[in-house]
Amino acid sequence: MLAKLASLGVMSLLATGCASPTPGTPFPAPGTVTVMSAVTATPTAPSQRRVFVADAVERGVVKILRDEYKITNIGQATCPEGQAVEPGTTFICIVDVGGADKSVKVTVRSADGEYEVDQPR
Repeated sequence: MLAKLASLGVMSLLATGCASPTPGTPFPAPGTVTVMSAVTATPTAPSQRRVFVADAVERGVVKILRDEYKITNIGQATCPEGQAVEPGTTFICIVDVGGADKSVKVTVRSADGEYEVDQPR
């Protein structure tokens, strides 16, 4: 599984979700899953901040929702561009879940690119 995560720009899984008793439903599952993104833009000057590459985070969010939260009806995710790689920063990605747009909160946990993915709401 780590090889699959690495191919999507995710280096390692630091916390895992629990399988739901009914495939396709997100409950019960943990509140968050923490992953490490290997794909961040490198600043071109020392004064510039590091940011996540949105499409890599989008693929990581979808992968976590499918593999760790066991949600089978996940479509595409859309995450905002230019989100800072700064601990404590949060942002919202919009994910298609069964044809409906749901919000997924992403919380940056470290300056190395670790982030948590919440359940869709």
